[in-house]
Amino acid sequence: MREKLKIKIVLAICIFMLLPTKIFATNFETEKINDYTKWLKNYQDGYRIQVPADSKVEMKRNLLSTEMDFFDVNLKIYVEDLNKDFNYQTYEYYSLRGIRTNPEHKISFDGKVNTKIGSMHKIKFSRQKLSAVENDKPNYMILFKNLGDRALTVMVKSSSPINEKMIMPMVESIKFDIAKKPIAPEKVQSSMQNENFDRMLDKKTFELYKQDFATEHPTIWGLYSVDFWRFPDTSIVESEIGHKFKYALVYHDFSFPNSQVKDALDVAMIQEKTVELTFQSQIVNGENQTYDVLDGKYENYFRELARMVKVKKLPILFRIGNEMNGDWCAYSAYNTGLDADIYREFYNYIYKIFEEEGANPYVLYVFNPNGRNFPNFKYNDGSEYRPNTDKYDIVGMTLYNTGNYYSFEKWETFEQLYAPLYKKMVQSYEKPLMITEFSSSTVGGDKVKWTRDMFEALKKFDKIKVAIWFSGTDLDENKNPARTYKIDEPRDVLKVFKDNLPKNR
Repeated sequence: MREKLKIKIVLAICIFMLLPTKIFATNFETEKINDYTKWLKNYQDGYRIQVPADSKVEMKRNLLSTEMDFFDVNLKIYVEDLNKDFNYQTYEYYSLRGIRTNPEHKISFDGKVNTKIGSMHKIKFSRQKLSAVENDKPNYMILFKNLGDRALTVMVKSSSPINEKMIMPMVESIKFDIAKKPIAPEKVQSSMQNENFDRMLDKKTFELYKQDFATEHPTIWGLYSVDFWRFPDTSIVESEIGHKFKYALVYHDFSFPNSQVKDALDVAMIQEKTVELTFQSQIVNGENQTYDVLDGKYENYFRELARMVKVKKLPILFRIGNEMNGDWCAYSAYNTGLDADIYREFYNYIYKIFEEEGANPYVLYVFNPNGRNFPNFKYNDGSEYRPNTDKYDIVGMTLYNTGNYYSFEKWETFEQLYAPLYKKMVQSYEKPLMITEFSSSTVGGDKVKWTRDMFEALKKFDKIKVAIWFSGTDLDENKNPARTYKIDEPRDVLKVFKDNLPKNR
């Protein structure tokens, strides 16, 4: 009996070895063709493509793309559903515009090409090699194809010049003959499990996280006013409404010395506030500072900043490059060759310096895409920029009621803005949520009613732990107020805050 069982097991193993080799993961599978090639079958978008046998294939983040690495090549595939908001021509033009208008992108080809799967638009370009990026790939080729109701985008980058003789047969092998079986992406887990944080925090920082972000409580409030450490605006508002804001927002970039952060932290300590520090790189005279950061040109600046945080030993929230899915940001894919990896490298570079300098025990990191994607394309989805889950602790949300000063904008209630975003974030993250900055304009509606309705709506969004009101004014090109977000304009807005916030001053 034992011998018969052994024969059956051996026979089963032999039969298994004769079957096609398949590896299942997320929502794709690979099937061996020969020693050199395999089929990659994507069930999320319904296609298959021949890829090198030893390529590493992944569907990361929200399953919006398929990514593979082979030799010195990284290749991503996006299948974009065209809808009433944009057609193929808009998708192609807008995607190409960011590359074309960046003088740091050296374009070697930009035009239509005939392939075995029909006409495609091909653009090839290169940028400077970034010394702080391990195995940097500064050579790009991006292909766009109109599929009728969808758009195919193939993004290729390599550390050496693009080998089209290898890449194009792969692209031409794409077949949309796989039945789509879309699945929901996995939720991102919380940084804290069973009272254990996934990295070492200072005691005060851990207590801040537990108290403000890991327990049930009404929304805790913060306020942005220009240079709160130098001007009395915040204190004046606090006196009028009888409420002391716990959080203060500080914007920082290379045009300011790090001493401004030191001053802000000094005053925050006296006023018993927690700073939400936000760092943003810029595009200056046609040069993207994001690339300069990743070429090591600002290393000393960040090390000085990190040491400052370590010495102060005050808990801070830190947003590295907020709203990265907005084309106005230097670190957005729109401004970096449609390559969201650049943002993640930018984020990781700063995070690593803070780790090396011993600042991270005092930092709670906030990952903060805009609540809407500009442009609203898959490669620019907020989730595409997501760092490793152990490198951020809180998820930030940002949407403004811009009003209708500009014809392309409209008045929207707080619930219209945040109900869909809140639902999406709760479905995507176990991490705590906060509104990192928001406000309402005065142009186009009743700001007092908007604010009153906002407080009522917030009661339904119990996972929003902290909200920071942006009290400032956006100017138009002629320096006229376009979006007046100030908390005291009109002054009746202050009364709404006074009626709804606890008296703690």
